[in-house]
Amino acid sequence: MCKCDTNFSLIMPSQRKRIGFLPSEEVHEIIEKLCTANEFSQSKVTGLLVEEALRSRGVLSDSFTNNRNDKSNYINFSFGEEQLSKNNKSPGNCSDYTVNKKEFSDDIKMMHEFIEFKYFKKVMKQNNNIFE
Repeated sequence: MCKCDTNFSLIMPSQRKRIGFLPSEEVHEIIEKLCTANEFSQSKVTGLLVEEALRSRGVLSDSFTNNRNDKSNYINFSFGEEQLSKNNKSPGNCSDYTVNKKEFSDDIKMMHEFIEFKYFKKVMKQNNNIFE
């Protein structure tokens, strides 16, 4: 018979909490295709998508900063509705999920500037009585 000490603690290497949410099958397939097309890990893709969603809602104050490194080469707004339908179970063409930098650049910059403007407008409205 073996005596085992049951009073031990396990220290995780990171203080981060794991997110236990599992996205729908459709979202999972999109994330997988983005990972493959851009050679990123699932964790990185998920993190970038969350960060972009928060920026687009004006939650993050640095809506469009210059220190975004490879993130600006990753975000892909060119998905067609037919590619994302729930009935499409085929793996699809990986090139459909790569970033088209020509279409990306000007439109995305304009969207980010608009988001920054909306956030600025919201802050100015909240602080309106400072200027009165």
